[in-house]
Amino acid sequence: MATPMMKMLRIARASGSPESYYNSIAGLYDHGKKKNLYYFDNLVSLYRFFIPTGRNILEIGCGTGDLITKLDAREALGIDLSAEMIKTAQRKYHNLKKIRFERMDITSSSELFRTEYIMIVDVLEHVIDVPKFIKQVYIRAPREARVIISVANPIWEPFLMLAEKLRMKIPEGPHKRLTIKKTEEIYGQAGFLIEQKGYRLLVPKRLPFSDWINERFYRSRLMGHLGLVVFWVLVKRT
Repeated sequence: MATPMMKMLRIARASGSPESYYNSIAGLYDHGKKKNLYYFDNLVSLYRFFIPTGRNILEIGCGTGDLITKLDAREALGIDLSAEMIKTAQRKYHNLKKIRFERMDITSSSELFRTEYIMIVDVLEHVIDVPKFIKQVYIRAPREARVIISVANPIWEPFLMLAEKLRMKIPEGPHKRLTIKKTEEIYGQAGFLIEQKGYRLLVPKRLPFSDWINERFYRSRLMGHLGLVVFWVLVKRT
């Protein structure tokens, strides 16, 4: 009998676009994510560090909604290009009145965002036109908002693809990882300044020494850039 991971691998190989892929795996996504709860928990900690409780939050590419619901927002909106992911999020969290989930493509929408923090987590590698996407975020974001973006470090790509083949992680589906230099050029061209940048999670699995290493490695000049997670805090130029 095929497992959820096996089904997602087959769908990933057959999908023609990120939207069709995530629509196809929406019902299986949370099953696959359970294999990497340590990674997810560390993302929650990272975003909690930068986003105080009781703030207005927008998450672009919210998937099935788990991350934004962990941040204790005053009001929150999760949007995603995948209608099926949004339906799953709405079903799971229908009782959370302060959080809404909507299907939205920001590259074709004209809606302005009214929020203090914008989260974009593991999304850029799935965006077909990254410069257009980031420019639209810039146009729609309030002047005072902070945009926090995190992606998988491109140097980890061979290991991530191996983990996918070994069914140790959710299949990525259609994606392309830009270099960190290119990504930062796109931020600048859109009008953003990088207020903060960093790396996290050198050991992405829960092992006896994982926490000890992950709490220290990024302070090292030699090893700091090797973390699986790269993040940026962006602000608009004044």
